[in-house]
Amino acid sequence: MKFCYACFFFFTLLISSNSVAQKNYIIKKSTKDIEIDGFLNESQWKDADIATDFTERFPVFGSQSRFVSKVKMYYDDNAVYIGAELYDTAPDSISYSLSQRDNPGNADWFELVIDPYANAVSGFGFGVTAAGVELDALASNNNMDGSWNAVWKSRVQRRDFGWSLEMKIPFSALRFPNKKVQEWNINFTRHVRRVREVSDWNPVNPNLFGSLTQTGKLTGIIDVKSPLRLSFTPYLTGYIQNSYDEILKKQVWNNRLTGGLDLKYGLNDAFTLDMTLIPDFGQTRSDRKVLNLGPFEVRYNENRPFFIEGTDLFKIGGLFYSRRIGASPLHRYDVYANLDSSKGEEVINNPQAAQMLNGTKVSGRTKKGLGIGFFNALEGRSFATIEDSLGNRREYETNPLTNYNVFVLSQNLKNNSTVSLVNTNVTREGNNRDANVTLGQAVLYSPDGKYGVTTTVALSAIKNQSTTFGHTANVSIGKVSGIWQYGFNYSEKSDTYNPNDLGFLYNNNTRNYIVSASWNGYKPSKYFFRRSVRMSWVYEELYKPQRYSSLGMNWSVGGLHKKQTYMVLSGNILPFGTVNHFESRHFGHIVRYNPNASVSYFFTTDYSKRFALDGRISYTQFFGVEQNQYGGFLSPRIRVSNRMNIVLNSSVNYNNNGYGFVNGEDPDYADDIILGIRKRLDVENSIQSEFIFTKRMGVDLRLRHYWSQVEYNRFVELGEDGAMTTIDYDAVNEDGEYVHNTNYNAFTIDVNYKWVFIPGSQLKIVYKNNIFASKSMLESSYFQTFNTLFNQPQVNSISLKLLVYVDVLYFQRKNRKQRKGPL
Repeated sequence: MKFCYACFFFFTLLISSNSVAQKNYIIKKSTKDIEIDGFLNESQWKDADIATDFTERFPVFGSQSRFVSKVKMYYDDNAVYIGAELYDTAPDSISYSLSQRDNPGNADWFELVIDPYANAVSGFGFGVTAAGVELDALASNNNMDGSWNAVWKSRVQRRDFGWSLEMKIPFSALRFPNKKVQEWNINFTRHVRRVREVSDWNPVNPNLFGSLTQTGKLTGIIDVKSPLRLSFTPYLTGYIQNSYDEILKKQVWNNRLTGGLDLKYGLNDAFTLDMTLIPDFGQTRSDRKVLNLGPFEVRYNENRPFFIEGTDLFKIGGLFYSRRIGASPLHRYDVYANLDSSKGEEVINNPQAAQMLNGTKVSGRTKKGLGIGFFNALEGRSFATIEDSLGNRREYETNPLTNYNVFVLSQNLKNNSTVSLVNTNVTREGNNRDANVTLGQAVLYSPDGKYGVTTTVALSAIKNQSTTFGHTANVSIGKVSGIWQYGFNYSEKSDTYNPNDLGFLYNNNTRNYIVSASWNGYKPSKYFFRRSVRMSWVYEELYKPQRYSSLGMNWSVGGLHKKQTYMVLSGNILPFGTVNHFESRHFGHIVRYNPNASVSYFFTTDYSKRFALDGRISYTQFFGVEQNQYGGFLSPRIRVSNRMNIVLNSSVNYNNNGYGFVNGEDPDYADDIILGIRKRLDVENSIQSEFIFTKRMGVDLRLRHYWSQVEYNRFVELGEDGAMTTIDYDAVNEDGEYVHNTNYNAFTIDVNYKWVFIPGSQLKIVYKNNIFASKSMLESSYFQTFNTLFNQPQVNSISLKLLVYVDVLYFQRKNRKQRKGPL
């Protein structure tokens, strides 16, 4: 650690700032009303300054954009206004494809990024496509968080010269300093789909770190006040559902009606309170479930809006995995070990998910750059119902009252650097386990943004009967921008480190060393616009005891062809094989895998075309044994019209003679660790389609079928030092079925109709069908599985959700006008 810091401060002394001149836009004030119609014909537009002379960022940086763009701004006491006239030499070729909100789809589009605190850490993004579809996001140097939504207005018009737009962004949609004179950072960006050109008003050099650090300056806003930011979003949801009843052994119908409330309140100019009361997440997208044969759980994406909107502060350090909240009850499976067999007890009801009662978020950043985030959620008690042979029932608590809490402090420093403190806490009622994790992180960059150091240290404490402490530490140092980039990373996780009560970690007890280097060519060659070469060397071992796990090299070569096809050839080699310390489920008993090498090729064609294609093919060979893996996928993308598109995906992966742990069923081997030599075939097919009626109304379909079949050939006993001995293990049950063979199906359909009838308010109708079924009988082919798939227990549901956005500021203005009327 001391060596890394010494290196960092040494080379920061050797380099100097290499900043590019920042453009400045001077905005003027007007009190005249305008109609947001997409035509810039009002007098205030004629008096406004013009932002033009855009610089190409992609595919070739540095040249002047071939398309003329003229952007104007002005403001009044309530909002900032943006108007743009976007010229095109071939107006008939402009793409006007419709898409869902927050998705530009295949259309031309314009966006601006506003950084009101001019700290180059976070900002607000607003965009509109040539078809009038609105986009908004929270901006950072790393990504654009499109889950954030604001209420604002826009309108576009097709013109003889191209297209034009007007946008009205209320000050209530922004956070800005409480001071007389505002100085914001800002940038305008234009996307022309048919040539895939991206150009910016203030140049954004891809060789430099971050985009927010390369914005222009906005001056001229004086004497504006942050308005009252208070809104309510009540909602009502009705469900009709057909699901499998374990008691009746058949599909049954039921219905329910739920309601709740979301609230947003601006505590001051910088901080916002978000609350949800009695949340309902039944309309969220179905999980992409897979068959998991490994020793660690599968991580699934978060699809619930409350947990993905405006959570940038809570993502620092990677401690917050929101899927823990409302997940499976803590003691859901303990109930089966507490049945009284003498009374013939059985479980007749056992909730699959704990009920979240409410959630609260407070986040923001002060004018001195201190970010503060507070998150709290309360989970209710859950009970399983047990019934004996006489019909007597009792309840068993499967989930205690649980409180989840996250607290974040993140201070901005010079050169876009930050230092942060994060704490997560889980407190459960009664004698159940509690958990606490505290993390400190420093992200430091040199004055020119070329070099960086990141250090992270975290301490976990799990309190059950006693308290168990663990830690993790990470340091990375390297060159993070420029044509050549390189770095070194070291990380360790102690054998007792455990953040998983509110975070996610596949496994602890590891130590990693990574050395990486890359070359990025942004100057076009004869055939390519951009090229890159990347290599890394990774060594992994146990933390305790210090034992070898793996040593390998990864590499990739890729580039964007001048025909707009991006392709990457990549691979890795493990010359000494790997030692898996966790697959056996008995720590200290290792599973060895032979040396191996893999190679894969990926390509993606031009999405601006009516037909595009993505694909990948890969192959892995293990040396010295008859073991290999191969697979790939193809994904055609078809734009049927400006209102409809279809994305198909088909993937196949085959693992020949792999091996892993199985739970022994033969009592003769009850004390042995058994591995199964197996063949595994995974097939996944999916369809995604959208049909857009208007820019505020559309329906999308997501259909997915995942099939995994595992066939065991033989079984071995795992001995000391990873030795494997073939055994005469009986894997057949009393019914003559091979108990370890697996045929797993996951079939999901999500049909989502959404109508945004006024900004912030919407009506959603969702149909969902879920089938998750596993059996030991194998199928002769993929298509045979459909013979019985739809006879499996399943869930079919139709739900309707009405969500209404109510802004208190609207009523304040209306009352003010009424009071002025008689005067």
